[in-house]
Amino acid sequence: MAIQNLKDETARVYNRLLMNAMRAAVIAGILAATAAPAMAQSVSAVIEGTVRGQTGAPLEGATITARNVATGLERRVTSTADGRYAVTSLPIEGTYEVTAQLQGFAPAVRGNVALGADERVTINFSLTVSASETVTVSTSTEPLPDRDRSTVQQTVNEQMIQSLPLLGRNFVQLASLAAGFTGNPDFPSPQGQVYWSNNVLVDGASHFSKWRSAPRAFSSGYGLESIAEVQVLTNLFSAEVGEALASVISAVTRSGTNEFHGSALLFVRNEALDATPAFAVTKPPARAQQYAFSLGGPLVKDRTHFWGSYEARRSRDRNIVVSPAALNATVPDDQDERLAFFRVDHQGGPRQQLTARYNGQFFRWHDEPGGLVLPGTGTSYTNTAHTILVTHGLQVSNRTLSELRLQFARYIDIREDLQPGVFVLRAGYSVQGGALGPLGFGANPEDTWEGADTVSLWKGRHVLKYGGGARYVRSHNPSISFGRGAYYFAGPPDLFRAPFLFIQGVPEATAGTVADPRSISASGFIQDDWHVRPGVTLNAGLRYDVERVFNVRGYDAPVDKNNLQPRIGAAWSPRGSGRIAIHGGIGIYTQQQILYPINRVQLEGIEGVAMVSLTPASPLMPAFPGILPALPTGPLAPPRDIYRGGVSLANPYSIQSSVGMERALFGTVLAADYIQLHGRSLLSLIDVNAPASNAKPGQRTVAEADATRPLVPAPGTYRRIITLGNQGRSWYRAIQIKARRSMGRVQTVASYTLSRADDMGNYELPEDSRDPRADKARADADVRHNVGGGVTWELPGARLDGWSLSGIGTFRSNRPYTISWGDDRNGTTQGDARPGARNTGKTGAFRNIDVALARRFRTSRTVIEGRLEAFNILNATNYDQYVGQLLSPLFARPVSAFPPRRLQLAAIVRF
Repeated sequence: MAIQNLKDETARVYNRLLMNAMRAAVIAGILAATAAPAMAQSVSAVIEGTVRGQTGAPLEGATITARNVATGLERRVTSTADGRYAVTSLPIEGTYEVTAQLQGFAPAVRGNVALGADERVTINFSLTVSASETVTVSTSTEPLPDRDRSTVQQTVNEQMIQSLPLLGRNFVQLASLAAGFTGNPDFPSPQGQVYWSNNVLVDGASHFSKWRSAPRAFSSGYGLESIAEVQVLTNLFSAEVGEALASVISAVTRSGTNEFHGSALLFVRNEALDATPAFAVTKPPARAQQYAFSLGGPLVKDRTHFWGSYEARRSRDRNIVVSPAALNATVPDDQDERLAFFRVDHQGGPRQQLTARYNGQFFRWHDEPGGLVLPGTGTSYTNTAHTILVTHGLQVSNRTLSELRLQFARYIDIREDLQPGVFVLRAGYSVQGGALGPLGFGANPEDTWEGADTVSLWKGRHVLKYGGGARYVRSHNPSISFGRGAYYFAGPPDLFRAPFLFIQGVPEATAGTVADPRSISASGFIQDDWHVRPGVTLNAGLRYDVERVFNVRGYDAPVDKNNLQPRIGAAWSPRGSGRIAIHGGIGIYTQQQILYPINRVQLEGIEGVAMVSLTPASPLMPAFPGILPALPTGPLAPPRDIYRGGVSLANPYSIQSSVGMERALFGTVLAADYIQLHGRSLLSLIDVNAPASNAKPGQRTVAEADATRPLVPAPGTYRRIITLGNQGRSWYRAIQIKARRSMGRVQTVASYTLSRADDMGNYELPEDSRDPRADKARADADVRHNVGGGVTWELPGARLDGWSLSGIGTFRSNRPYTISWGDDRNGTTQGDARPGARNTGKTGAFRNIDVALARRFRTSRTVIEGRLEAFNILNATNYDQYVGQLLSPLFARPVSAFPPRRLQLAAIVRF
């Protein structure tokens, strides 16, 4: 209740600032538009500025035309009484020629204007009295700070995307170049939070699976040849963007132009070029091939264009087993992926643009992870995703533009045990068998329908955007966790011959093994970027999200209607030079609900699979490796563990704030920001029938602990009553220093983050549910020092003409892990008893440099490129998982490592 009260009070404070002024607009947006909550991020750009005469007086009625040289698209607007204009919703593909004309004055032209997603480019015109010639406006192409927004973000452009070494060519990995991202590159953890607090958008539409809590595909799901730009919003993003309490990765896909362009490429990797992995006695086989084709051009010049690509990847790697039960064994890690993309853009006159695209991913993975996992144990993944997106842009008037998006996505994710037998875990020693059970685990399918309409309105010094809408998700999720039984031993077999715990999921009815949740969500937002005066911009926004999750047997999930999210920030450019920008602000950001924790209320609830925990003291304990053929009834029925939903389940949210400064220096923009993110009402799991707290280092049996539970377990009753709620919290503070350069021979995106991330072990059952605050400690994603950056350099000099050097560097300090005993001396049947606090262990540091050396040969229309890529070129040994169980003879030792140095050859043709 204290957490909820804090949320209510915080919301009331912010509401006083903005709600009265914006409530009517938000309600109007909800009723007038059909938009999905996550589909508002702009993937277009704005050109704005002023038109003045030679004396500096504003000129009204001047016609400003922005023409895309590559596609022929033209947009026209007129200047207002104060001389201001704005050309909105411009596609970022290609460059623009911008012309200002007014009768009695000579036309002025600015050419070669390049745009980025959600970028506002300022071009001011000064018209001279009528003359026969056209005046060419010359302005610097030097990158400058963003003088109009308080958002903290970083962008990777198309040139860097194509030049940087990316193993697997996954655009999500580019988020690691942005400040504050740690964790697995394929599932990055933003700003010290869990990975699903990062939303992923493609062309402004959602690429997020509510069941999987991650992108709707393994890897990125989109071929890199189809990606034009990647933008990472790390703090204080506008009210356009929702459903993420930490950050947003937004990608923009490529489109065709009036000229035919395409590519063909081949990447090849072989173990002969690799270093020997850590823990391996000899070098195991490891091979990979990746190829792609793309083609784009006009169907009707200046009106209709297309872009299509196809990419395929086949990798055959080996992981190393370090368990003494199969020491030095190598196991397969095989992946096959195909990616298809096709997009058509049609310009229906100067005021309309229609885009339709399809993207498909087909992925198969035989995953035996190695480490303590014995040969034959692992998971088979079958992943398929189909996405269809249609967008329609309509320029209603010179000052109003509407962007409509409609998307359908079908996502299939099927996971099955490679070893369909009893699961056996020997703490800190070995893992074998299958934990997913006879039905497997996954979504088959998850269908998502969503639509979005965003209206942009420019009036005087105000740039307004508003919208609102709805989304529908339907998912089908089978699950019988530990359906084949699971045995837990405190360590190796020579020291611990008998298990201390047996768990089995026993289905009582087929209906209890499959969840079919449904979700309906709605949203509304309004954002006003107000140019208060030259050099000063106020960013004020308000967003509202509401969601209903239903069709979950045994749980009528409450609807959290208290999701008003005011956001306010300001940007100031001192002296109006544009070379320095100071920005800051504060706002509330709500997280979308994820389906898996809610599914468990049905799958492991009173009407779901019976989850039974037995100890050697129980007469029902089967003899290893046997299992229960059925659930005993009557006086022999064992107490069950059940999962239930909280009566007041709310959406998690965060309070974000930042203050910082950007400075343009020698063609590079340097930035420094102080950031805070406080997570509130985060999802939590609490055993409301938990036993009394165990006084450490005391030990007790399950029977002794059960005797202290509020509801003492008896035949046919319950032991653990695990309740889904909102008691989780997190705290993140960071100083982030960044650099970006997007001109000349050297281009770079780099960052350094000094941070502290703490949380309460959210989304996991605490060791002691009577005292969940005892789990407050370093977050799993806490990395105090984090350096990441990418650079591409076209080497100078006649002898090095055509040569380029690119690289990605990542350097991180230690991560935490929890030290536990490996047994159940607390008597809770959780097997997580520990001697002290959570996350007190420390891994080693992480150091990695990837490098690409390329040689390009150019003809009039074709570029042929040969490339050598080296991943982990210094062959640094970076350990991943460590043994945290004190009873294990391997305690504090690493048992897995990131890959060693690997080399890859590539041949690329672009035209």
